[in-house]
Amino acid sequence: MDFSKYKKLEKQLETNSFELNFSTLDKTLYWFSFLGNIAIIYFSYYFFADVVNSIPDLAGIKAVIFLTFAVLIMTGYELFKRFAFEQFIISIFKNKRLTAGIIGGGLAVILLTAGSFYLSLNGSHRWIDRSTQITANIDSTTNKAADSISNIYSQRIKLKEQQIQAIQTNDEDGVLNKRQQNNIAKLEADVKAYEVEKDERIAKVENKTGLSTQTQLDKNKENNLLLTFLTFFLELVVLIGVGFRGYYTLGAYNETKELFSTSKYRQLEECLQLLSIVYVKGKKRKNDVIIPATKLKSAVSTQKLNITQKGIKDFYNLLDELEIIKAENRRRKVYNVDYETARKLMQQAFID
Repeated sequence: MDFSKYKKLEKQLETNSFELNFSTLDKTLYWFSFLGNIAIIYFSYYFFADVVNSIPDLAGIKAVIFLTFAVLIMTGYELFKRFAFEQFIISIFKNKRLTAGIIGGGLAVILLTAGSFYLSLNGSHRWIDRSTQITANIDSTTNKAADSISNIYSQRIKLKEQQIQAIQTNDEDGVLNKRQQNNIAKLEADVKAYEVEKDERIAKVENKTGLSTQTQLDKNKENNLLLTFLTFFLELVVLIGVGFRGYYTLGAYNETKELFSTSKYRQLEECLQLLSIVYVKGKKRKNDVIIPATKLKSAVSTQKLNITQKGIKDFYNLLDELEIIKAENRRRKVYNVDYETARKLMQQAFID
């Protein structure tokens, strides 16, 4: 194993740092939650589009303007929901007990989430629901098939009826003989058979298309159930990402606060204060002459900082050790690095 990789793993596994161990998870969940917000806004758009399309055009204002405002409103709504839930989580872990404010915040978050879920769920159903279209298409197909069958059998029946009429017309004395009566009876039986066969074929088509309709409606229902689950999952992704960010922020702060309460980090805080004075809050540049210790002591006294002379002496020694300053000759010392680099070197000396 590479030594740098080993040191990285050693720092991660042996320091037991909350901030270090959960930093990647926090970033992943937090940024992934924005994808959830985008999907929710996208689904909600179809809810507003369906509503807008059902109302008349007002004063020449096009529907696209309404929908643009709807998207902007939903974007603001989702951002406010994120902020409210993050503050709610922070308040819970910060207070560690229920208060009237936390209960009120919880109710507000529930209402915001329920509203978001309702809009996105209904919008997604309007986007994917094809039950009306399926039924209309099947009905149209069934009617066309039934009409085609009816036309075929109507022509056959009409032909048989014409034959019956011809027999009756050709009879000169108005009295049908037995042969003619038998022919007419046979033709009338054919007509009845055609009518029964027509009804059976139409019923068969309707039954077949009915099964097809039910199959498509069942598939459409499955899609709606899948969207319901997906919408719920998107809300969950947003809440987990934002909630963990609140938990992580508070946890990292408490860890850092505990860390900086030790004598080692109190010394770091003192050194950073002195460094700011020495560099005149970043105004001093590399190769500038450093301010003398007497001037630094005067500045510490003026600002009423609780730093001893020994602390100031140790600070100058640390500047030499970290090569933040260098000696050009026995009496002249200058800054070897700029202010930001000096801060990083100072922090690294205490933290690593």
